Amino acid sequence: MEFDKLTVALLQNTSASVAEGSREYLALQKTLLREAETEWERRHIRRLVAHHILSFAHFRARIWDEYRTALLRVRRLDHPSLEYRMHAACETLEWAADRDPTKAALGWAMVEDAERRLQRLRRGNPVRKQALAAIASVKQRVARKGLAPPAPPGAARRTSRAASAR
Repeated sequence: MEFDKLTVALLQNTSASVAEGSREYLALQKTLLREAETEWERRHIRRLVAHHILSFAHFRARIWDEYRTALLRVRRLDHPSLEYRMHAACETLEWAADRDPTKAALGWAMVEDAERRLQRLRRGNPVRKQALAAIASVKQRVARKGLAPPAPPGAARRTSRAASAR
């Protein structure tokens, strides 16, 4: 509940920078950590805060260094669940498509990793179905902006062998 209130307040404040948002989320984290009783709870709170900062950076970061700082925090703390991993991957790919296409390769790699992990879940798992659909949607939006996934490493060799066999 507190995360939601803070997120709404920060997004309504159009002048709030990524640094200001991070400070606000970290202040909330400090409050929540005082109430946590176990190490698992503390770790989970830190991970959730890191993901909220990344989501805020997705909207407000104008340069790579601002976004990268939030992304590195998430990577250092790891993801609380596979859904959060997928969410971070999709946000990174979309951020790169909108602001810095040179970083798209990282976004594509993160999306492929999340997709591979999701495909290991049972076929009937609703998380698998929803998350794979979300990834497909993001891929379509990014492709419409002109960013295609990088070719697999062996694709160039296979193509040239096929061409020389003709």
